[in-house]
Amino acid sequence: MEYYRCENPDCGFVAEAEPDFCPRCGGTFFNAVTEEELTAANWVSLGNDAVDDARGTDALACYQRAVAMDDPLGLTNLAWCFEAGVGVPADPRQAVLLYAQAAARDYIPALTNLGYCYANGIGVEQDDAKAAECFQKGAAQGFPRAQFLLGEAHSRGAGVELDDAEAVKWYRSAAWLGYPPAQTELGRCMEFGAGTPKDLEQAVRWYRAAAEQGHAPGQCCLGFLYEIGQGVEQSWADAVRWYRAAAEQGYPRAQCNLAWCYEHGKGVEKDLKSALSWYRAAADQGYPRGLFAVARAYDYGNGVEQDQAEACRWYQKAVDAGSAAAMCDLGVCYERGEGVPRDYEKAAKLYRRAADAGNLAGQCNLGYLYECGRGVEQSWEEAAKWYRAAAVKGFARAQCNLAWCYEHGKGVERNLKRAAHWYRQAADQEDPRGMYCMGVCCKRGRGVEQDWAEAVRWYEKAADAGYAAAQCNLGVCYEHGEGVEEDLCKAAELYRAAAEQGDPAGQCNLGYLYESGKGVPQSWEEAAKWYKVSADAGYARARCNLGVCCEFGHGVEKNVKKAAELYRQAAEQGDRTGQCNLGYLYETGVGVTKSWKEAVLWYRKAAEHELPRAQYNLAWCYENGRGVEKDRDRALELYRKAAEQDYADAQKALARLSCSGREKKSGFFKGFFGGRKG
Repeated sequence: MEYYRCENPDCGFVAEAEPDFCPRCGGTFFNAVTEEELTAANWVSLGNDAVDDARGTDALACYQRAVAMDDPLGLTNLAWCFEAGVGVPADPRQAVLLYAQAAARDYIPALTNLGYCYANGIGVEQDDAKAAECFQKGAAQGFPRAQFLLGEAHSRGAGVELDDAEAVKWYRSAAWLGYPPAQTELGRCMEFGAGTPKDLEQAVRWYRAAAEQGHAPGQCCLGFLYEIGQGVEQSWADAVRWYRAAAEQGYPRAQCNLAWCYEHGKGVEKDLKSALSWYRAAADQGYPRGLFAVARAYDYGNGVEQDQAEACRWYQKAVDAGSAAAMCDLGVCYERGEGVPRDYEKAAKLYRRAADAGNLAGQCNLGYLYECGRGVEQSWEEAAKWYRAAAVKGFARAQCNLAWCYEHGKGVERNLKRAAHWYRQAADQEDPRGMYCMGVCCKRGRGVEQDWAEAVRWYEKAADAGYAAAQCNLGVCYEHGEGVEEDLCKAAELYRAAAEQGDPAGQCNLGYLYESGKGVPQSWEEAAKWYKVSADAGYARARCNLGVCCEFGHGVEKNVKKAAELYRQAAEQGDRTGQCNLGYLYETGVGVTKSWKEAVLWYRKAAEHELPRAQYNLAWCYENGRGVEKDRDRALELYRKAAEQDYADAQKALARLSCSGREKKSGFFKGFFGGRKG
């Protein structure tokens, strides 16, 4: 068989068929040669071409011909075939024997490969010291791969002293010799200031040197600096260009980064299907982030039809690959019963694995299970512990939860200043709940000095972020001129925004504005409509207010039995006006069977909540012996409490009793106070 060798003596390219030009030097003249005329270097070159063409058996045969000519490179490449299973079943032990033979002849690439086998336990027992010895010999001879691997050993303290500066020294040496992996690692050291002063411009320089040689990790690192604009001018287009270059080489981190760009429309047109395609490419390599991203795509229907069962299957794959984020999200699926049967114990186990791996959401979620006693024994102390673990790392939801624990003394000693501190930490991250809670703290003077203007500022920030409770509370401020100039139209606008998001307090407050005609045209129908929406959500004050509408036929058909039912629901939730109104129905026998005993029971509950009308009604019962034995002193005490709250009928009763006069109880006001929260 004839072969064709490039006529250029400095080239040495050999091919089995005569090419049009030499791919190495560009020459166009070739000499026909026989097998007997081929040198060992020619056989190695032919073997390398066979590897590139995925002709493993031919590659193996060519390297064997080079070995027969006593060529150390041929012997090294033959060892690689046994290591990688190219043209022959993989046999790492045989690979080590062949590397050792070539290394014994002082062939440095073979010695370096032998060191790599010792470092990774390939064909031999793992031995970092022997690996480092091989790398040191190769590095001293100026072999760039050995220098790079010696740098890696120093960066990990594997077989040599842990020393970032020494690692940088060897990375730099190999980088100057043009070795792309060393250029990338040197860039990383300069990016993060590991073993050398931080220098982003130099980091970019070395990443670019590796990237332009086609080194995928270097391309990805360079892309990331373009993404964040460090060391270079920010450019999504350049970030995508380098991510794509690395992704097309199969580098999973770059595939995920490119997918993210497609997912969010950064540097490319938003395309969820393309995003999923690149995430799947990374997932197919078992890359944890890729597996997790595919799971989330199925979970949320991004680029694929939503399928929570399929999402859980991918989450499990990502969990098995060690993804802490997937552990947390799969835990959520088990907690909620989405895609899998609800199982709080499995959720707790997954959250704990995520938490132990440092996943902040997992720590917070585990804390919540301890708070609720789901899947674990209820423990406020454990809840606070896990909330704190995530809070100190800056996780806003955990900061709010820990603040709540301090506010209410759950698992920690009650401390309003610490509560305000943690709410502030979350608020400073523009977390809507944190900003809202800071508004509450400032308005009520909890842990901070009372400051209505500051409360309004925080409410506004949270409201602008769409937080319904803040929209409601800000509406209260505008309704009553607290921290801002009174503006009933603005209050109505804010209540409506909260109401349309399903906030029961906002719905109730909007109903009250329609009832009173403040900021909106008066309309009992609209008032009753919003009271009902809020009442159906279980909001006690709205149930009471809707009860009044039903009792008097305001905006709805009059229905005293329905009124009694609604008052009872509100009363049993602790609403004092509902308790008082229910008591009055029992007093008058409207909608319920008349019962002074029941009337007194509900008046007493409302009076204990300092409702002046209930205090007055209960006092009258004591004065007149209705549902209780007559007790003038108790009646005076209750009249006095109501009078101190400027309740007019109680003030008249006190004046009457002071003159020892007696008269029948005057009529009482059945109305109710307007909506108010915040």
